[in-house]
Amino acid sequence: ASRERRDSGAFYTPHALVVRTTDAALDLVLAGAEVADATRDGVLAARPPRDEEAGRIRDAMKQIRVLDPACGSGAFLVHVLERIGGVLQTCGDDRPLAAIRRHVLTRSIFGVDINPMAVWLCELRLWLAVVLDDGTDDPLRVAPLPNLDHNIRCGDSLAGGDFAETVAPRAGRLRGLRSRYARATGPRKRSLARALDREERTHLRAWLEAQLARLMEQRRALVQAARGRDLFGARRGPVAGEREALRALRTRVRETRARLLALERGGATPFAFAAHFPDVAQDGGFDLVIGNPPWVRVHRIPPATRERWRREFRVFRGAAWEAGVRAARAGRGFGAQIDVAALFVERGLALARPGGILSLLVPAKLWRSLAGGGVRRLLLDDAALRTLEDWSEAPPAFDAATYPSLIVAQRVSERGAGQRAEPTLRVHRGRMSIGWRAPCRALVLDESPGAPWLTLPPDARAAFDRLARDGVALAESGLGHPTLGVKCGCNDAFLAKQVAARARSIVITDGSRDGEVEADWVRPVLRGEAVRPWRRAESAERLVYPCDDAGRALMVLPAGVRAWLVPSRSRLVQRSDVHGGRAWWSLFRTESAVNDRPRVVWADLGRAPQALVLSAGDRTVALNSCYVLRTRDLTDALALAALLNSSLAAAWLGALAEPARGGYRRFLAWTMARLPVPDDWARAREILAPLGARGWHGDPPARAELLEATLDAFRCRLRSMSALLSWTCR
Repeated sequence: ASRERRDSGAFYTPHALVVRTTDAALDLVLAGAEVADATRDGVLAARPPRDEEAGRIRDAMKQIRVLDPACGSGAFLVHVLERIGGVLQTCGDDRPLAAIRRHVLTRSIFGVDINPMAVWLCELRLWLAVVLDDGTDDPLRVAPLPNLDHNIRCGDSLAGGDFAETVAPRAGRLRGLRSRYARATGPRKRSLARALDREERTHLRAWLEAQLARLMEQRRALVQAARGRDLFGARRGPVAGEREALRALRTRVRETRARLLALERGGATPFAFAAHFPDVAQDGGFDLVIGNPPWVRVHRIPPATRERWRREFRVFRGAAWEAGVRAARAGRGFGAQIDVAALFVERGLALARPGGILSLLVPAKLWRSLAGGGVRRLLLDDAALRTLEDWSEAPPAFDAATYPSLIVAQRVSERGAGQRAEPTLRVHRGRMSIGWRAPCRALVLDESPGAPWLTLPPDARAAFDRLARDGVALAESGLGHPTLGVKCGCNDAFLAKQVAARARSIVITDGSRDGEVEADWVRPVLRGEAVRPWRRAESAERLVYPCDDAGRALMVLPAGVRAWLVPSRSRLVQRSDVHGGRAWWSLFRTESAVNDRPRVVWADLGRAPQALVLSAGDRTVALNSCYVLRTRDLTDALALAALLNSSLAAAWLGALAEPARGGYRRFLAWTMARLPVPDDWARAREILAPLGARGWHGDPPARAELLEATLDAFRCRLRSMSALLSWTCR
């Protein structure tokens, strides 16, 4: 199942999600036809529409163009075919249902997939959708099935460009040829196929030539600017970034010329929307783009493809939410770990006509993650958000661990117009579904570009915002900054179990060999799964730690450490973080292991934050399944641990943190950096530190007592926070 999900987003999608995705989009299409009260949840209401309404519905459905850019086996296209056919029949189309579906299939249904097997299955399912309603008992009397290979194409939607530079000299001719080809048989089918191929090659050549002309003009402008003279008459030369831009343009010009040459020599016609669907481009684009694109992190994609995507997709170039990256002190690479689904959002929106509808199933993490900043900006700038549904806490829908959401957006012509929209928000929890309408400003976390989106009902959002106003963000409080735990990059080399302790050494084993390592360079280990509120689970696991007290790699390895690590040297050298002259035995992100001050540690994954305190001098090393904050003193650490273990912090963070499987959340550095702490910290720590001390000494306070103290620290009442507490802690 996971392989199929990577190859094709809609290879297998649960029927309920297919129905919801297509019906939500068709509902908006019908609303665009000004059909008042004609639909209910994407399905025609029980009453037949009036004659005037029925006419508008028929006109809208006959003209509609639907695309699934990652069609897989065709689940979405089959369902939309059935829906459109049913709507037309309800609105007075007196043709047999099979005839209606044939007409809709050849005129309105389009799909693309990179997997040839998926394309064949999609065609088969669409044929079956026509045949099953044919009504004849004799298979020999069934009319020839439509030819779909020019409607359902094998190609890469992310490499197929969009309609921005489409040159359509004879788009009407190609539309007519495709329509006749779909119905043709025998020799006529073969001659029409050759004619279609010639037309597509003509449009592809025009598209590539337009691209080449644009690239040459950009290159010419940069060269002329570099050759220009400054106020003193000297040549200016390339400035920052221009040399790299020229190099990239030369590469793209060379690639485009090579594609043109291959085409002129009779090579295969690569898929391009502008070449294969120029008639749709001439009409402005597709009316409806639906589907379930692949969910793949880009680090699994070849570097050359990633570089091409970076050039072509703004959601890739500007993936990171910059304000969150700065708060978490994360690198730009971490903040740009975008999901491929975000690229399909941009491509689908670009292929839709102005006013067209985009309806996709995508990962829910896009709306809260650091790397979702680009797609969130795109949707608020270039589209009007109509529906956002969070299915991450619903019963598992896929075989693999997934956290789906449904996004329905309408392309708008005026930049930024979508920010004035008032979408419908809906959260599915278990068998329960809760929905409401809210303006986009009530959806975003703050005013920073690309800020996360929060699906909170109005009363819970009011409480969320009030707590943020009454406090100060942890990253700005002066208490410290969250950092990720130590990363090994090869756990097998550094982690082992302690067998015995001697005067100056420790005997360890990894199950296959034993070793004796100097005690100064072996430390206890803390994993995220061992973190509990106030305490940690006991473990005999140890970390061979070849670093000094400041976290720097040792210049020379002690004999016991060297003997233990040398058998793994070949694997350690190959770690991606070993660069820039680093020693092959280096560990990474070791600042969290510096123990000169008390540290607060919490697990990166949990239903609620779980925090404990490591006192100054404690040699325990938290691994990178934990986050660590080094505090000024023990009182600060105890008070902060009490705050993190409170149900108020769990409620606030639960609304912001990225979802994970089984109702869990990801309490990452940027998420915790936004957590409000009381602005009068001196008073707050007098209230919270005694409770933290009790928990540290094995007498943890009750949840109600801790909540009451936390509310007192913020100077707020339970009544003002009850909506947030009941929403995120239910």
